[in-house]
Amino acid sequence: MLSNWPQQFGDCRPVAHELRVALPERWVRFHSLPRSKRWPQVESEYATILERHNCVLAELTGSQRNVILLSTGYSESSEPVRLEQSLWTLDPDARPWQSLLYDWDTDSDDRFFWHVFASEWEWLPGVFDPIVRLVADDAIANIMIVDPDCRWLLHPYDGGMDVIAASSVARDHLEASHQDWLSDHWLGL
Repeated sequence: MLSNWPQQFGDCRPVAHELRVALPERWVRFHSLPRSKRWPQVESEYATILERHNCVLAELTGSQRNVILLSTGYSESSEPVRLEQSLWTLDPDARPWQSLLYDWDTDSDDRFFWHVFASEWEWLPGVFDPIVRLVADDAIANIMIVDPDCRWLLHPYDGGMDVIAASSVARDHLEASHQDWLSDHWLGL
């Protein structure tokens, strides 16, 4: 599982904001709500968020249905820990994949670790809706859905989704298909 990470993502760690910087030619960001609204307030806005995520995932997966869900735990120890109860409930089969030293504050001597957990899923429309809802509410973060061969990656965040497409051509196709979901910001953020 995920053995092709180095071939597809180079030496970049499984940290979404690092991936978009390392692979700008394959990266595109879509906003979850019209006019770049960040957080949903009514059920119809949740429906829009879920519809957009499911639409992009359908395009990324094509006829393939197996995907890998990556989730992240945090601690001051290199021992994998997953404290978020909602993730245990929604993703009970997740197993430790990598632990990464992650310095939140470079001026501090404190050491923090991100513990990345992986689980295999059969993607069908709606299967990740409960997880995307929690991300949209900023209740959980640092979730990624990845092709088992690491050809593409989708990172939902509160406000949208970052996609690392299989190629710049695939990225351009996604971008052209969903232009009204793009940011007006000159950096695409």
